[in-house]
Amino acid sequence: MDRGGMMMETDGVMGRRDMKRMMQGMMGNMLPPGINPTSLPAPHSEGAKLLQHYCTQCHNLPGPGLHTAVEWPAVVARMAARERMMSDQDMMGIQAPSEKELATLLAYLQKHAQIPLNKATAKGLDTPAGRAFSATCSQCHALPDPGQHTAADWPTVVARMQHNMVAMGKLVPAQSTLDAIVVYLQEYAQQSGKGGS
Repeated sequence: MDRGGMMMETDGVMGRRDMKRMMQGMMGNMLPPGINPTSLPAPHSEGAKLLQHYCTQCHNLPGPGLHTAVEWPAVVARMAARERMMSDQDMMGIQAPSEKELATLLAYLQKHAQIPLNKATAKGLDTPAGRAFSATCSQCHALPDPGQHTAADWPTVVARMQHNMVAMGKLVPAQSTLDAIVVYLQEYAQQSGKGGS
């Protein structure tokens, strides 16, 4: 059934899928398509479980790297306020987290947040690859510090971001430019260990 231009589930009540489509539209398609729960850092932690439980009620699963640690408190407060309002009005069974759950969720998101690039100390930003990195990656989020991932991890991360750019209708550069961005990120990547989300 179509109500107001939105396809509704068969009983005429907006379901979770419809809700996610509506929220995506309301956000101007700014939300990425979502990630697989197994891709979350510390996927079996309490914070990851809370993220999956509460944040997928209205939209796809966000990765902690979607925002920086400084940005997450405002985002979490805004989302929690919406969940409380919807929960109070008994809308679609939406649940709001407790204060304790909210604190655990925020701590998880901040621990695994996007590490922003320090432009004052960053190297190579004035090169063609550095400029392509700046222009491309700043379309959706803060410029990431290349040191948050290993050189081996960056191609997969960039491929995921390319998929997100397509899904969100962002400008996707030519493959040669994406390849140059990967080389730039690998040049300044962490030398060992595993990075963030």
